[in-house]
Amino acid sequence: MGEEKWNHMAGTALQITLYQANDEIKQTFTRTIIPWGVLKKAITLTRSLDEENITEKDMDSIAGLVVEAFGNQFTIKDLDESSDIGEMLSVLKNIVTRASMLVQANPTIPPSRKKRRSS
Repeated sequence: MGEEKWNHMAGTALQITLYQANDEIKQTFTRTIIPWGVLKKAITLTRSLDEENITEKDMDSIAGLVVEAFGNQFTIKDLDESSDIGEMLSVLKNIVTRASMLVQANPTIPPSRKKRRSS
């Protein structure tokens, strides 16, 4: 796969912003790569989430994943106090979407059994 095509598929960088109490930006973090372990955890997490009934445990799991995705540059407590839930969920969705794009574009990865049965 050519470098230009790879960079296009990698998508935009992950981004999360921490806000001050007055909603002004405190600090913004970006991450261009998604570590493999974070990808695996994100997929597992999204499969277990009931989007219509997200529990406190689910929210803590999402926060832990976001902290790990950004290389532990901030804490779960920082997110609890200073982050926007929309941005948190966007980070999770971006990770899973990017992984899905890469798998679809790589012909050496066989389709899942589930998809083969429905074909």
